Amino acid sequence: MIELLALVLLGAAARAMAEAGVRSAWARWVIHGAVLGVGSLSLGLGALAFLTGEPRLAARASGAGIGLLLAWWPSYRRLWARWIAINPTSLLDAMGLAVIQGTIGFFVGTLLQPGTIPSLEVSKEQLLGQALAEVALAFVLIGFPFSRQWQSAVDRLGLRWPSRRDLLGAVLFTAGMFGLSLLTGLLAGLLQPGVVARIEERMLPVTTEFGSPAWALALGILAGVGEELLFRGAVQPRYGLLLTALLFTVVHVQYELSIVTLGVFALAILLGIERRRLGTSACIVTHALYDAIAVLLQNALR
Repeated sequence: MIELLALVLLGAAARAMAEAGVRSAWARWVIHGAVLGVGSLSLGLGALAFLTGEPRLAARASGAGIGLLLAWWPSYRRLWARWIAINPTSLLDAMGLAVIQGTIGFFVGTLLQPGTIPSLEVSKEQLLGQALAEVALAFVLIGFPFSRQWQSAVDRLGLRWPSRRDLLGAVLFTAGMFGLSLLTGLLAGLLQPGVVARIEERMLPVTTEFGSPAWALALGILAGVGEELLFRGAVQPRYGLLLTALLFTVVHVQYELSIVTLGVFALAILLGIERRRLGTSACIVTHALYDAIAVLLQNALR
């Protein structure tokens, strides 16, 4: 819980500093120095870890450093600006891209070392804390309360009371997600049975902890609200569907680099399309239904 609070405070501090950098030359220099310093330090740490036989740390640190430093290269941002809604000269957009790419690089490094991925043990209290942290981060990272008022932030996140059309669409998207999940699950079972066995063992604590209908629904709602507000609500409108889907996929390290991971990426794309057509509230409903039903099915079939 302390780590989650620290993450929210760090996000708030980064947003406040970025907005200060828009107005103040000294703040811009501080940000430039911080990003370049952290990126270079991460690359150096990665090289040192590689030389001393620490491949796990080497992959994570190098991935994070490469992601951070690439985002700070103006030509690279101009290339991205052809496909996503960033301003390549904006300090706020540059910081956001650096954080996203640094996070992707770190988790890709984790995925390259599948033997080090632990079991997914999440208590009910941790799940609640994680959801609250994700909601807080979503609001902070889009500028609330620094440069956005409450209603503006709600609109920016794509939140609205779902209509019957939205709810029907959410149910149809849920069915589509189960179709994709079934397809990739069957392929993984045929081609990567060992990986599937490890994933099932890794997920066992969660399906056991939240195995009752009430707790499965609670898991779905909390995961749906937190993850959809952060990824589809806050990140996607600025950084695009594909980059958001990649970020969403790699943070789910429990699935390793596998066919199942490709399935998670496909689910993220589907949720991104739903965000564009129906808004974030519909994505929350879809995500909640999918997670709750999936947990109940896994318990029933075990």
